Amino acid sequence: MKKILILVVFLLAFHIYGMCTESYNLQEFLLLVEQYSKDLQLAEKELDMAKARKREAISQALPELSANGSYNRNLGRNFLYIDLPDFETGETREQKFQISYWNEFGFSLSLRQTLFSFKVGNALKAAKQYQKLTDFVYDSQYQTVIGFAKKAFYQTLLLKKVWEVTKASEENARDNYQMVKKKYDNGLASKFELLQAETRWENLKPETMKARRNYELALNNLKNFAGIPVQEEISLEGDFNGRPPMPDIVQFEKILEMRPDYNALLWEQRLRGTDVKAQASEYYPTLKANFVLYNMRALSDKFKLERKNVNYWIGLTLSIPIFNGGFTSAQVNKAKIELEKTRIKIDKTKEAIYNEIRNIYLRLEESQKRISSSEKSVKTAEQAFKIAESSTASGLATQLELKDTRLLFDQAKVNYYSAVYDYLAAYFDWELAAGLVKK
Repeated sequence: MKKILILVVFLLAFHIYGMCTESYNLQEFLLLVEQYSKDLQLAEKELDMAKARKREAISQALPELSANGSYNRNLGRNFLYIDLPDFETGETREQKFQISYWNEFGFSLSLRQTLFSFKVGNALKAAKQYQKLTDFVYDSQYQTVIGFAKKAFYQTLLLKKVWEVTKASEENARDNYQMVKKKYDNGLASKFELLQAETRWENLKPETMKARRNYELALNNLKNFAGIPVQEEISLEGDFNGRPPMPDIVQFEKILEMRPDYNALLWEQRLRGTDVKAQASEYYPTLKANFVLYNMRALSDKFKLERKNVNYWIGLTLSIPIFNGGFTSAQVNKAKIELEKTRIKIDKTKEAIYNEIRNIYLRLEESQKRISSSEKSVKTAEQAFKIAESSTASGLATQLELKDTRLLFDQAKVNYYSAVYDYLAAYFDWELAAGLVKK
């Protein structure tokens, strides 16, 4: 019995612990996004790939040292036939000499070094440019992920507010129906009034379920985005009381300097230009030095290193391309086309950034006006609610009228929160468009 009681207590404690709700503010949420975002992890792998490409390019300029060992088992004999004079008769006769053995052993140690090649120089240059390109790509991906995370965080807060107000509306409609039903049962309300109250309540039920579903879907998306288990209960800490000031107008050229995606395109253009030179380098000769540091060959009918010969030598290899069917010229043309495509992308991106900045400023201005209008509505609704409270306390208004006034007050606040969210979303988009995303 004692063991069962301990087990029950343990399971109850585990259940209570599992039901604990973890709270996250914006900064804590962004830290999780930085750590678990799959998009950022992929971008980090691109950085690793850039380092690998740089090492690969450097390896082409470094000497290549290789060791080779070999063993051959001959299945037949080889002879050398030479016409030589006979020692006894002096006549010239064909004589044969054995020149092979059952076992042949070999070992060599060689060093190869590229002395002159346009390929190597262009590969080193391209590797450095690719690394700069991936650095800007990572910065762009980081800013995009953080900007999206900020918007998603506040959007979830807004959906929670909408759900709370919708739920309060449904509860108010239910209370109103119950009150009208009592009046109807006592003959103080008509059937029509009862049906109206019931219809209002029933119409608000799906709206409440929809608002709750939207909030829970947004919350699950946040969990997935930040690497939080879906089954974990979380709550968000934040409000819409504060907002950053309207950003100053920044010079367009300054924005281009700050945009990591635009800078990535500029480095892509440099990389494409280097690729044109790299493909054209196939037209030019390559000079390599070969050093055989040690070369041994042994022949024996037994498994022994007998009749050894050891050699060393040095040599040069000059490769001059003459004709390859037009493959090199085709590769050069392809590289030039890719370079021109990148230049067009740069011009297109520049125009898109300019339009994006202008549109965001329009959104910010419109949101500012909506916030000012919503603030006035909130103050008006708050005054009406306070009057209703006083009237209810003095018996001049019913509890239902007080709830209706409270509901209007809450809806006015939701409209205000929605306007603030639109401003925050536009502001986060402005940070991203200006290349100024910060945590």
